[in-house]
Amino acid sequence: MSQKIASIYAPSLYWFAYQYHRGLVTSSDGTTAQNLDGINPQWVQNKYDRILKNFEVELELKIRQDEPAKDFDLLMGPDDERAIAVFTTPQDLEGFIYPQSLHDSYALNLNIYQPESRGREEYKLGDLAQFNPNNCFNSESESASNLGQTLLLSGYLNTTPPEDIRDLEPLAKQCWVEFFHLENGQALPPLYRAYNLLGGYLYEYGSPKADLVKNPYGHLLIWFLFEEYPTLRLQKCYWELPELFLYYHKISKSFQDSRIYYDCADRLITNHETEFTPVSQTYLNLQKKSPLSATELQILKTNLKNLIKTSLNYTKQLRNLEYACNTIAINSKNYQSSLERMEQLAQTKMEGLRLFHDKEAIAFQEQIRADLNYFYPGSNLLNQGIATIRGLVEIDQAERDRHLEQQIQTIGTAIAFGAIVASTSPLLFEESMTFPWQEHGDRLHPFILAVFLSIAAAVVAWGVAGLIRWVWNRR
Repeated sequence: MSQKIASIYAPSLYWFAYQYHRGLVTSSDGTTAQNLDGINPQWVQNKYDRILKNFEVELELKIRQDEPAKDFDLLMGPDDERAIAVFTTPQDLEGFIYPQSLHDSYALNLNIYQPESRGREEYKLGDLAQFNPNNCFNSESESASNLGQTLLLSGYLNTTPPEDIRDLEPLAKQCWVEFFHLENGQALPPLYRAYNLLGGYLYEYGSPKADLVKNPYGHLLIWFLFEEYPTLRLQKCYWELPELFLYYHKISKSFQDSRIYYDCADRLITNHETEFTPVSQTYLNLQKKSPLSATELQILKTNLKNLIKTSLNYTKQLRNLEYACNTIAINSKNYQSSLERMEQLAQTKMEGLRLFHDKEAIAFQEQIRADLNYFYPGSNLLNQGIATIRGLVEIDQAERDRHLEQQIQTIGTAIAFGAIVASTSPLLFEESMTFPWQEHGDRLHPFILAVFLSIAAAVVAWGVAGLIRWVWNRR
């Protein structure tokens, strides 16, 4: 069926792009952070200019300088009306822009469509490139945003809906091939899901797990309509879509970032094991009896510093993983609440959009929790490594201190004995030295007597000092 369809009717393109404007935003590698402090009107103007200039449209926007509420329209306008700006292109396309501030992020919305009233309802597939001149909607272009973008392309088909929704998938793929000026569909992200939305067939391309490197086109949705009532239902809840897709991208981006934090933490703990193994084999060897040399002690101190640095970086990655999990949990609830409001306004269920909350968002949280449980023992391993090296250094330092104390005691004893001899040496000349076999040999020489008395006094003093120290320590 899809091979016979060469055109669609009343095509319409919706662009939703998101970027943080407030808060502490961590870099993708988790090592640096940027503190954003609010709305930048020039940034919003530049983002729209980079797209509209490709349609030969100049639109001067009156953007708010203040922040009147948590969620508000960025364009100045009557308080009781939605602040949008409309435009017409030289290619006979019409459209509007609707920028908002939602929570801590810019939410930029742009719609370009082919009016039905101009007698050009039929639109050849090859002409879809006119909706994307110079590939200005490519995620890698200057109009790209750090939270990601969603492109929703809708069009009517002059046919009855097939029983198998997959029958139109080749047509959906061909539409994106023409839109992105591709020769074939090999560069497109694979079809992720197809489902019925409000009576039309919606095809979703690009996994929420894939980052911009793997998917440079963003979140792609193409919606084939067979009757008018699906668009009438969408009109009732359309203004909820920017918020819904904001939560989608926050959840997806948080999970994509968590994979980077996971890889970084895994490298850190792997490198730790690689570096610590030779240390443990060398310095924890029970056969090694000799104290550490100065070189070995310096090696251990260097390893200790590296381990402390590794431990800090490792802790940062675990903190980032926990932050990503919490962000997904919060925005998952917000996504569900926003979808429920849309269902109430449209007065119908949107099971296809609900799948993202019921499956992906929950699976993302479970995956990150499993990652954290996997990495928590690594923290203990790092702490044990730090404690082990500290213990080795302290043991060696204690042995060095004890050896130094023994040397000091030996030198002190020698100095003390030398002082005794020096102080009693004049006695050597008072009378001549006698020996037991000589006359008066039964009487000790004054010099010998003085030396013995000095040594005895030193021993008694040492004993008294030791007793006092023992009593003091006991108390």
